Amino acid sequence: MSTFIDIKYAFRLLFKSPKFTAMTLAVLIGGLSISLFTFSFLYSTMYKDLPLPNGDTMLSVNAEFNGDFQLLTSYEFSMIKEQQTVFSEFGIYDKKDIRLSFEDSGKNVYGTYVDEGFLNFSGTKAVLGRTLQIADMAAGASPVAVISTQIWMNDFSSNKNVIGMTIIANDIVTEIVGVMPQGYRFPGSSHIWLPIKPSMIKNMANNSNHVYLYGRIKPGMSKAKAEQTLSQQINTIYQQSATQYNLEKGNKSVRLWSFPFAQMGGEGTIMFTFLNVIAGMILLLACINVGNLLLARSIERQKETAIRAALGASNNRLVSQLMWEGIIITVLGGVLSVLLVGAALHYTDIILHSWNVQTLVFWWHWGMDKETLLMAVAFTLVTIFLSSFLPAWRSANQDINTTLRDGTRGAQGKKAGRLSRFLVTTQVFLVAILMLVGAMSGYISHKLVNLETGDNYTNVMKARLSLPENKYPEPQQQIAFYQSLIADVKSHPRVVDVVMNNWLGDFPLTLERFDYTDENSKPSIDTLSVIGKTDAIGVDLVDGRFFTHQDKEGNRKVAMISQSMASRYWPGESVIGKSFQLKINDKNEKLFIVGVVTNRMNPKSMLGKLDSADEIYTSGLQFMTAYQNLYYLIEGELINTEEIFYQALYKIDRNIDLFYAVQPAEKNRGMMRDVMQLTSNITFGTGFFALMLALVGIYGLTANSVAQRTHEVGIRRAVGATDKSIVNMFLKQGAKQLIKGLGLALVIFALMSFGFNKMSEGLFPTYLYIVLAITVVIGLSAIVMLAIYAPTQRAVKMEPSSALRYE
Repeated sequence: MSTFIDIKYAFRLLFKSPKFTAMTLAVLIGGLSISLFTFSFLYSTMYKDLPLPNGDTMLSVNAEFNGDFQLLTSYEFSMIKEQQTVFSEFGIYDKKDIRLSFEDSGKNVYGTYVDEGFLNFSGTKAVLGRTLQIADMAAGASPVAVISTQIWMNDFSSNKNVIGMTIIANDIVTEIVGVMPQGYRFPGSSHIWLPIKPSMIKNMANNSNHVYLYGRIKPGMSKAKAEQTLSQQINTIYQQSATQYNLEKGNKSVRLWSFPFAQMGGEGTIMFTFLNVIAGMILLLACINVGNLLLARSIERQKETAIRAALGASNNRLVSQLMWEGIIITVLGGVLSVLLVGAALHYTDIILHSWNVQTLVFWWHWGMDKETLLMAVAFTLVTIFLSSFLPAWRSANQDINTTLRDGTRGAQGKKAGRLSRFLVTTQVFLVAILMLVGAMSGYISHKLVNLETGDNYTNVMKARLSLPENKYPEPQQQIAFYQSLIADVKSHPRVVDVVMNNWLGDFPLTLERFDYTDENSKPSIDTLSVIGKTDAIGVDLVDGRFFTHQDKEGNRKVAMISQSMASRYWPGESVIGKSFQLKINDKNEKLFIVGVVTNRMNPKSMLGKLDSADEIYTSGLQFMTAYQNLYYLIEGELINTEEIFYQALYKIDRNIDLFYAVQPAEKNRGMMRDVMQLTSNITFGTGFFALMLALVGIYGLTANSVAQRTHEVGIRRAVGATDKSIVNMFLKQGAKQLIKGLGLALVIFALMSFGFNKMSEGLFPTYLYIVLAITVVIGLSAIVMLAIYAPTQRAVKMEPSSALRYE
């Protein structure tokens, strides 16, 4: 009965203060919604089980080499396939881009080369026909494929007689033997499944490609034990290979991850933790603000509470009376947050799938689920504890005698004053950290959005391909292939020019005029191989010449360098004809400069000026690699221009697999800018919300504190204190909390900046951290001091006689 009376009393108080109720709900809903949405979105992205039969037992088999994520090789797979004892199901697959041709046009789809057990491993049967069998994998077997429901519907008009029909995949006539169910795109975004080629499973350690592996652990064996057993086997194999073929020294271990976690390259935990910590700080800030508002209400009733205690009310009854107001607001805020987050997740799912349905993995669906509801309950309980129980417990557990005699009418008690100052300091600290981290993230995003790249990919198509080394083992064979490909692409009437390049590495530079103490003292320069003229992609010639067909193996080795490198090492001189040494693949090569080209963005200059990093271009005919990027400049619109490349490729060798679809070269950069713009907007939006929370909270605390000291203000004015001196007194007291909160935040930010600067190898200049810190300090100080000044100024305008009578 007493609890029911307390609840009715709490409702009556809330209805009597609609502005207070609305403001408290708004703060609470904002903090809860941000935290809940962040958790749900990231959890669904990284940790949810696959929506397949026994999806929780399906594992991706990966490796770590010297602490870095890595795929296992086909050689390692073949060595452990028969001797492994940890998997009940174990196999291999490889993801590739597949070109489907239709007369004079075509399209690219994500495809997977799989072994005979792959589709059965996913526990899914074909809705039409069959899945792939071991006979389909044999050398010389007729080409067959299993297609997705989407291809069946779009390209075969849902023809139920599709089994036995043919489709041209990578210029090979392939028989359709099965159709998978609607929505099935395992292992990610696949729309076609082909038998894995025997050539993909090579048995030489020094000539083996990286592949994807899958497995399901035997019943009764733990994941940790399976990882330990496999790691021992794989590391033994690698050490033998490293000794025999002089491979890189190090230790290799196996990591068994869920497919969603493996999709993030094993780095999901860092992102998940970091973003949830940020969201948790927003929630904590909201809890503090709600707690502040409720604490202010309880402080107003502090003497009432003390009198009740003096009259014999139990501590539990007092806590219950004070808590119910907060419980009602928190539960209502939690329910409204769940509804808001559910709607936000639903629309996020619609937007992302309509934006990029082809590349999103099939398990990425966002919406209200069991995990999100459980986390909502957890967040709500934490909020009740922080913003309802603690203020109520603090008010109920007071020294009755001290409270009844502490201060005069309308005065603020000592304990209440200390608590108020502590909460202001805490709020300043949290907001400062959020703003400093947000400012850094926002700057990075802004920098990437407005990146000056130094090149021009307008009307340029890009293809990335790698020649199989077992088929094209010699550089001359690779050169002949690529020269033929370039000639065929360039012969098309719409193609203006073709250029091919590949990043070779970051190599030590030796100049005769400089003295070097050791190899580490030599500068390392980004080096690319090039065939063709780089002005096709906007890297223009400044001096000298481009490479020609004469710059080939057997002739003098040549190089082009960026303007930044010419200015850095030969200021005011002509560099044409000068030479330098470059250690390429552990071999010192003497190169003669034949040209200078404009600066362009590379990884070292991504967040700096274009002239902050140098580049060297070598002739691709002298330094050939199997992997290449091919760009071709198109005249007119880029409609069906990918077919130009495919027709040229299939004319030479129809068995070459592409890593990615041929697409406009600007596409990935445009997507990166869109993602960075979205990140920047979210960062600034979150920071702005945190700042508003701080403003509301600090203003509320200060207003309550000043209101409780109105009687004191009246006395000071009555004895002759000026308005200015009273305002300055409050500002000085507020400045102490500001300095404490900002000081602690700056210390933590300095440590974070030092760690980030070291990790990014000095990517940002030191002054940037200082400028960001000063900007946040000035901005936050102005906001906090304004939140203190406004209620103080209002209090000193009150007539002394009214202030002395203030209750």
